[in-house]
Amino acid sequence: MFGGAAVAQTAPSNTNIAGPQASATGNVTNQAVQVLQGPFAVNQYDPGVACQGATFNIAPFIMGTRGYNWDPDSYMTGGGNMGVSASWQIPLDKEAVQLCKDRARIANTRQQAEADKARLDFELVRLLKCGEAAKMGVRFHPQSPYASICSDVVVVAPKPPVPNEPNPETQTANKQVPE
Repeated sequence: MFGGAAVAQTAPSNTNIAGPQASATGNVTNQAVQVLQGPFAVNQYDPGVACQGATFNIAPFIMGTRGYNWDPDSYMTGGGNMGVSASWQIPLDKEAVQLCKDRARIANTRQQAEADKARLDFELVRLLKCGEAAKMGVRFHPQSPYASICSDVVVVAPKPPVPNEPNPETQTANKQVPE
């Protein structure tokens, strides 16, 4: 009465059934370079005199990775990188740095004066000992490696006092002081 006959359709021969499936493999390698800022360079000049200065630091680095895959049909993977990390540190208190440099100059001057004094003491003792040896007629053999030690020392006989000439040293010592 109301319409035509219903006919059912037959299913196609290639039936697809929804059954999704996925698989994936891989790896991630995180690499980093850490630059650690160390203390300033310190120059020690004398006990208690240590000055900090600017520091320039260069640190080269090389890193690499290799991924191994045991599947004979796969390729070995890997990666690498290299570079340079640089940092420059400067003290911010320039007045303190300048004061320390001034103090270091004073310390260096004092050390040089002490070295000069020690050298003078050595030369004076050498002069006296070589003079005494020369007066006694003692010297090193000319082929001795020490023969040159006293070669620049000259012994001069003191002037004999002139008779009837007043000696200034004895005149001041014998002078009467009025009371």
